[in-house]
Amino acid sequence: MSTKWDVRVLAAAGAGMMGLAGVFLWRDLQVPHELLLAVAAVLASALALAEVPRHRPLVGPIALLLTGLSGGLWYAATKSGLLLTGLGLTVLASAVTVARTWRHTGTREDKVQACLLWYGLAAAVLASSWAFYFHFFTLGFAADDLGRRLVLTLGWLAAGVGLVVYGRLRGESVIRDAGFAFIAVALGKALAYDTTHLSGTLRVACFAGAGALMLGGAWLSTPRTARSA
Repeated sequence: MSTKWDVRVLAAAGAGMMGLAGVFLWRDLQVPHELLLAVAAVLASALALAEVPRHRPLVGPIALLLTGLSGGLWYAATKSGLLLTGLGLTVLASAVTVARTWRHTGTREDKVQACLLWYGLAAAVLASSWAFYFHFFTLGFAADDLGRRLVLTLGWLAAGVGLVVYGRLRGESVIRDAGFAFIAVALGKALAYDTTHLSGTLRVACFAGAGALMLGGAWLSTPRTARSA
C-alpha cells in the first residue's frame, strides 16, 4: 500500500475534523462574522510562510492579497469597527511574510511571488490605513477638522516616494512598483477628492506638500554623480 495514500487520507480526514470543530465552535460561541477576516489573515499568512506548493508557492501570497482587498471592501460597505482587528492582522501578516519569504533571485516564479507579496502588502496597508483613518479621524476625534484630509494623501504619498527611492537604491523594481501604487492612489485622491473637499490654505498645503514630496523623491532618485554635476 502506498505511503502517500495513507498520508493523504489521514491529512484530509484530520483537516475535515478540524474544519467541523471550527464551524461548531464559531456557531456555538456566536462569534461576530467580522472576526473571520482576522482568521483569514492568519491562515493566509500560514500558507505563505509554509510556501505551498513548494514548486510554485503562490497560494499564500494570493490569499494575502485577496484578504487585504476583501477586508477593505468589507469595511467600506459596513464601516464595522470589528474589521479593524482583521485589517491590522492582514498588514502584520503581509509584512512578516515579505520579510521571511521574499527572494532576490531572478527566476520567473520568484518574480511572480515577489509581485504578489509586495502588492499584497501595499493593498493591505492602503485598505487598513484608510479604515483606521475613517474610524478614528472621520468618525472620531477629528470629525470637525478638515485638515484631517491631508493625512491620508500626504501619508500615502510619503510611503510611496520612500518605497520608490528605496527600490531604486536596492535595484528592486517590485519595491519601486509598489511605491508607485501608493503614489497613484495618493495623487488620485488629491485630484479627485481633495480639490473639491478642501479650500483655501488647506488645499494649497495639500498640493504644495505633495509637490515637495515628489520633487524630493526625484532628487533622491537621481544618481549622486548627476546631482553633483
